[in-house]
Amino acid sequence: MALERLWVSTRLIVGGHILNPLWWSAERRRARRSDVFGRVVTDYLRRHYLSAADHLKDTGICQTEPERIFTIWFQGEENAPLLVKNCFASIRKHCTRELVVLDEKSVFDWITLPQVIVDKFRAGKMKYAHFSDICRVELLHEHGGYWLDATAFVTHPIPEFIEDCDFFVYRSGKRISGYYSYVQNCFIHARKGAFLLEAWREMILKFWEEEDKRVDYFQHQLMLKVLAQGNGTAMKLFSAMPQIDHDGIHSLWYLHGDEQADETKLGELVSPEFFFQKTSYREAPKAKPGTWRDYILKQTEG
Repeated sequence: MALERLWVSTRLIVGGHILNPLWWSAERRRARRSDVFGRVVTDYLRRHYLSAADHLKDTGICQTEPERIFTIWFQGEENAPLLVKNCFASIRKHCTRELVVLDEKSVFDWITLPQVIVDKFRAGKMKYAHFSDICRVELLHEHGGYWLDATAFVTHPIPEFIEDCDFFVYRSGKRISGYYSYVQNCFIHARKGAFLLEAWREMILKFWEEEDKRVDYFQHQLMLKVLAQGNGTAMKLFSAMPQIDHDGIHSLWYLHGDEQADETKLGELVSPEFFFQKTSYREAPKAKPGTWRDYILKQTEG
């Protein structure tokens, strides 16, 4: 495996950088890197980890407990920045489902991971972002329900068409391009026993049981892409899922974030189909007074 990873790194460096002419435009060079990274990384994941789901059968849904909304702020809700606290408040305001906010300790009250993976996380061999990717899938595997990133600002109830799905993620849209632009994992709905989630989980766990270092920052999204394009059952189920691109969840913070806020026009900018808006707590301090970003920052629970 070590030699294989070295070969992958070599292909990425040679194809994405050395054979990427400096006289090309920056946009063309980025496209070249994206194409190389996409082919090399997905090929690696397909050859080594797609088979992890081969033994699974679509045995049907076995949801027995209420579907909750799960999220994680590793430092604890009480220590979260204002933006994140407002996002939690927005979930509680608009969603009827119970919100479960977990931290670095309490997450283990809800999930049981292979010890080798826990040890790698605690040893610093994986970033918090990738551990969160593992946890969100494991939470839905063990309990079913919904995952929402801690920076998701909710403006509407969860749409009925999503609640009716056994598995749902938003597809990547025009605003996100590159080799990783296939699905978003900031929101996941999965009932316990959903084949797509179970198969995705098998790939994720096998990777981290065998490897000590990520192959790509977006590898968990790419694993779902590999699964949906290479496993017959997954392909059928993924194709039957509503194909909704995620551009609408980037509207309030990213597309219109610096515009002057007018609450009467909120309905023109956000659609119930996109019931939450992605935000960024790192960019929150840059919010200008009176803008939509500032509006979100002032939506306190009280």
